[in-house]
Amino acid sequence: MPEGRLHVTIRTPHQIVCEQDFSSVRVPTATGHVGLRPKSEPTLLAVEPGLILLKGETSTVYAVTAGGLLRTDGASVVLLAPLAVTGVDRASLIAELDGALATPTEEMAVRGLLERLETDVLSEIQRNRRPRSELKAS
Repeated sequence: MPEGRLHVTIRTPHQIVCEQDFSSVRVPTATGHVGLRPKSEPTLLAVEPGLILLKGETSTVYAVTAGGLLRTDGASVVLLAPLAVTGVDRASLIAELDGALATPTEEMAVRGLLERLETDVLSEIQRNRRPRSELKAS
């Protein structure tokens, strides 16, 4: 790896989405965007869902992620994400994202099941909720 570069790896459970050298990386976090450069302090970040900018000397690669965990040691950046796609412009990024979302994965099925379960549990709690006056009388 050339000096002054970060070796970036973006990995999902099913594939390596990006493995390339960049001069800087910008990721969304709960407290705002964080910029990463070569020779920075070792860092562990919780990345929020959103757009990641991967800057090269002459071009920018965009990555969309469903969030994840990022580790950097100043020479490399590794992002583990449940879903991620990359593109060099808006059209390619949207096409990649549409393709990823159109292909069901086990994680998406589990997420859908958990959402239905949450809805069912909340509905059941709501149905069985008794007014406070009935609770005091018991």
